[in-house]
Amino acid sequence: MRVLVLKLDHVGDFWMALGPLKELRRRFSHAHITLAVGSWNIETAREFGLADDYIAFNFFSRNPAQAERREEAASIGQMLTGDFDLAIDMRVPDETRPVLLAVPARHRAAIVDRYGTDGIDIAIAPFNLKLRRTIFYKLAQKMGIADRIPRRWLDWFTDRDQMRLQHVTEILSFLVAKTAAYFDSENEADKDATTKGAPIVMAPFSNSALRDWPAEYFGQLAAALAKRGDVIVVGRSENRAAIEKVVKIAGDLGAARVGIAVDLPELEFNRLIRSAALVVSNNSGTGHVAAQLGRPTVGIFTASHLPEIWGFQGPVVSMLMSSIECRGCGLDQVHRCPVGVRCKFDIKPDRVLAEINLMTNYLRSNPSTCSL
Repeated sequence: MRVLVLKLDHVGDFWMALGPLKELRRRFSHAHITLAVGSWNIETAREFGLADDYIAFNFFSRNPAQAERREEAASIGQMLTGDFDLAIDMRVPDETRPVLLAVPARHRAAIVDRYGTDGIDIAIAPFNLKLRRTIFYKLAQKMGIADRIPRRWLDWFTDRDQMRLQHVTEILSFLVAKTAAYFDSENEADKDATTKGAPIVMAPFSNSALRDWPAEYFGQLAAALAKRGDVIVVGRSENRAAIEKVVKIAGDLGAARVGIAVDLPELEFNRLIRSAALVVSNNSGTGHVAAQLGRPTVGIFTASHLPEIWGFQGPVVSMLMSSIECRGCGLDQVHRCPVGVRCKFDIKPDRVLAEINLMTNYLRSNPSTCSL
């Protein structure tokens, strides 16, 4: 595995990141790490043995008080050989993100708002680096009365915002931990599992009817997937009647290879999921099990719970949700939804099947990611 680490800022910034850089070296001990730093930090980096190779790239001036002259971000490419499995930018502010995006890498990690940034797939959201003053507090300062009254009277959330502040070292440690966890799940994926005759597992039911994709849709999808191999529909005994409905719909559409597994013991259930070629799940525990065991997983979420918060995490996961304007409503009961739970019906079986086909093609092109 080839990893490129960017730590292009100044002396103090480098030393504040020393702990996270050591942790990165420890967590990726199996990898060949190349560390790109300002020339003024390269000997220190070597002294601590933070990488296997070192590159001096003076994106900033050594002294930030002097007139700032920055290298072109794309010029980093002239110093690199080959592609990387991971490139990670260890600067908290975002000035060096263009350098990260110029690196040829399979995955990129950084502190970034993914809403406005493409090309960075392992990310933590930016943290507050300053305590912003409200307009009322600014006005009080201009009037010379700010020191006569508690700031919280004019700046309501200042105490709470101060409690939320994180040290730069803690922020970078969080980034390292998230990046390592991503690759831990990828590396622990069951690459040796045979998929010849492996079943496709479907989990149509969760803890709330509001979260469940329609049984009719699951039945249609089961019929389509049964043409590829055995399909097993899993669930609990209280859902047996509804599970049998899914199987009947699939059977009426010509599927003859759809089975049922209800109330499996814990370890037997885990073994079934570990052996699966594919798992399709509502917002339920089955999807989390499959994703963590490294199996290709497609999650179908209604708008009540956002996959950005509650979604499945694993090496090969696709999450589908309606783009309805009320996504994230937090409701858990069907009768409380003012739009008839439209988000349950927006995603049709052919959309899920198309996502499965995309996943299949991806895995065939990237066989080291996971077996299918």
